[in-house]
Amino acid sequence: MVFGRNRNIEPPVPAVDWRDVERFKIDTVERDIGPNRKRPMVGQNAVRVPRREGQERVNAPCAFFGPRPAGVRTVGHVLYEDQGTQRTLCSIGDPVSVGDERHYRVHDGQGRDIGGIRRVPPSNQLLRHTWRIEQPGHPEITGLNKWSTLNPLGAAAHAAGKVLGGLAMAVFMSEPEGGDQRDRTLLWSAGDETVMESNDYTFSIKAPWLDRRLAFAVAVLGDR
Repeated sequence: MVFGRNRNIEPPVPAVDWRDVERFKIDTVERDIGPNRKRPMVGQNAVRVPRREGQERVNAPCAFFGPRPAGVRTVGHVLYEDQGTQRTLCSIGDPVSVGDERHYRVHDGQGRDIGGIRRVPPSNQLLRHTWRIEQPGHPEITGLNKWSTLNPLGAAAHAAGKVLGGLAMAVFMSEPEGGDQRDRTLLWSAGDETVMESNDYTFSIKAPWLDRRLAFAVAVLGDR
């Protein structure tokens, strides 16, 4: 008997159609820890859809990361439809500075422009930057921290609660800095319509008309 060769080899989680995605994250974990699995099963870095298969939690891929395609103009990031990275799904161009803003263009697999993303600096030091998504034929989408969507009284009460919660955690956990208690949830809206919601890890698409490739591009860029 040769140790290490009798382990069950689990099949990779099948890819799903990116057009139907409503919830996703960028991750390498294919199968989470479960009743018969002490360690997560890791696969290729990809845009993944959290879902259940029976009693298990899996992360099905819908777009893959890989090398930049040969013969294509310089791009910041590329996503592929297939694990073998033969079919380009979309590419994100390198940022272009326009005043204090950073602009990114997103192209499909044939190089056609499908929209843009802008990082807009804050108007003062007490605020964070915001994001804008441009999708032709639709109103501009604005990404804001959900605190900023509250009225002033609600925002003050929420902030006070966070401060008190942070102080309590600092006392009970004995952390000099109190840890990072910030809520990083972003709400993405077009007028009065909520188009998408995101945090540091997971994106939830609310509007069926949002081009998923633009949502993937936002996740790839990250809130930085």
